[in-house]
Amino acid sequence: METHAQSGDWRITTRGAAILQSRFRTLARPATPFELMDDAVSYYRENFRPLFTISLWVYLIPITVSILLLIPMLLIDARNAGGFRAAIGLDYLGLFLLLPYLIVAPMMHAAFTTLAFRMLAVGEPITLRALWARLKPRFWNLIANQLLAMLALGGIYFVLWLGYFLLVLAVIFGVGALAGGSPTLAIVLSSVLLLVVTIPTLVLAAIATVWFTILPQIIVLEERTDAITAFSRAVELVRPNLKHATLSCLAFWGIYAVFSIAVMSLAVILLGVVIGVMSIYMDFEQLLERWTLTLNQVYELLSYVAYMLVMPAMYLTSILLYFDLRYRNEGLDIYEVLQRGEAGV
Repeated sequence: METHAQSGDWRITTRGAAILQSRFRTLARPATPFELMDDAVSYYRENFRPLFTISLWVYLIPITVSILLLIPMLLIDARNAGGFRAAIGLDYLGLFLLLPYLIVAPMMHAAFTTLAFRMLAVGEPITLRALWARLKPRFWNLIANQLLAMLALGGIYFVLWLGYFLLVLAVIFGVGALAGGSPTLAIVLSSVLLLVVTIPTLVLAAIATVWFTILPQIIVLEERTDAITAFSRAVELVRPNLKHATLSCLAFWGIYAVFSIAVMSLAVILLGVVIGVMSIYMDFEQLLERWTLTLNQVYELLSYVAYMLVMPAMYLTSILLYFDLRYRNEGLDIYEVLQRGEAGV
């Protein structure tokens, strides 16, 4: 195909369906984890408006609820009425009301981002109605599959956490016995041993997680799969390239940590500026004591904003990993698949 031969890449802009060329020529050959991350960030930057709009749709409800809860907390703190229990009750009530939505929201976000990825490639306009129309036939399969995945991952993470906790306790007692009264030796030994314990734990967590990472893409894009068969399909894709998939998962976690720290640091800085301005007019300790509930709620609100900004890039890495694994295992021509509008062949 002429266009594909010239471009060798799937990435496009919102200005049309013309394919642009990545410096890595993604999926013209197997991609490294770094290449997948680079193209995910590039794709997010080039198509920021539609992808961010989807993220805004998903997180609009928790952000709105946080703002509504912020108003009574602000009034309680402003009047210094001592309604601490009432404010905590409001906070837990809001979390209780939001919990079902917060369970479903990441699934919807991953599915909508996957569908938007495909629609952008063929120049289709992205609207909430169009996305829902495409997702609706697969919605309950997606929900059932992701709930099962959450239960499975929850059990795996609990076992890993318990093992890690026991190893950390062993390190603490072992260092206490070996270091004697030397704090410097205790610090050095603790740092080395904790690093030795932490790295294998992270690798094991990545090995466990990567099988579940591409499940939303399988459910949404492959019509021949259901909530149960999607797991076997994930095994089929990941197993031949487990090392590559695990390294990709670790790399994705790394970039997610960097993005999250950067966005949350910005949120903390903004919050610090507000506190600094307010401290001009009142004592700093009194300020923190009086406005604790309000500041906590503002931080929670900023956390949702941070997720709204960061998560599209993270879902894009999963989408690219899915197509990369299909390219490696099946020689998938992503350009032709996206032009046909389906990936389940």
